[in-house]
Amino acid sequence: VILFLASDHKTFLKCAKKSRLQELSLVEEFDFLRWWKVIYFDPQERLENEGYPVQVNSKVLISHCKTNQCLAALVFIYLFGFSLFGKEYELTARTFLDSHKAERDNTTDDKQEDTQIKEINTIY
Repeated sequence: VILFLASDHKTFLKCAKKSRLQELSLVEEFDFLRWWKVIYFDPQERLENEGYPVQVNSKVLISHCKTNQCLAALVFIYLFGFSLFGKEYELTARTFLDSHKAERDNTTDDKQEDTQIKEINTIY
């Protein structure tokens, strides 16, 4: 069985469990809700490198074609604590932006975790 990663706009009944952001799911059928594209992290390199193979060890974003939200692992939200594989984090489709409205790298700063939590809490 082949499973595809799917996502759609969030609703009151269909959202991620802990963060209430856009939900991800694995489904068998393939349609437009399952289309993703790989784009470069640096906005100034995106147009130059569009259509070319992705270079090794380059920062990229995986963006959903319908909702234009990027794939995000929320490291500050633990789903079930620990499992046999280590910590479990919630995966959602959400683009986190910096003060210049560009995509933010949320893997480097501990201070950013606090701002992301505040940002999510102010949304709801």
